Amino acid sequence: TTTAKPGQYLTFQLMNEFYGVPIGAVREINRVGEITPVPKTPDFVKGVMNLRGKIIPVINLRVKFGMNEEAYTRDTCIIVIDSQIGQVGMIVDAVKEVVDLLENQIEPSPALGNESGHQFVRGMGKADNRVIILVDVVSAFSAENMGQMASMASEEAAAA
Repeated sequence: TTTAKPGQYLTFQLMNEFYGVPIGAVREINRVGEITPVPKTPDFVKGVMNLRGKIIPVINLRVKFGMNEEAYTRDTCIIVIDSQIGQVGMIVDAVKEVVDLLENQIEPSPALGNESGHQFVRGMGKADNRVIILVDVVSAFSAENMGQMASMASEEAAAA
């Protein structure tokens, strides 16, 4: 697995943990709006949303990472990223801040046992006495992972 590179990361929260994604992958941050469920999608797929006339898939990152789904709060946001299949919205508990991580603040991901659950972890960032789990969400939504979602989103658009 590739290791996280130094640079700016948008940090967000899932449960009590902090995660970071490279700022370059982030398109925008939105409040949770209307999400249309799509039948026969994986449990982490909440559905699709209309983003200024474009239909994009929305996933619940808690569920994708094997956590329990929670009710949305006023801090719950959708981070829209550019992925291999186009834009994808990720529901997170809260967006925190942008941090600048230097090379000496990033460590490789430790061996954590069940590697399949950690395939998107690219490293551990250290900032302000807390650990930020650096994830490659772009590859989490690779074409093979999300191919069925992309085709469903386009079917939804055609039906609309």
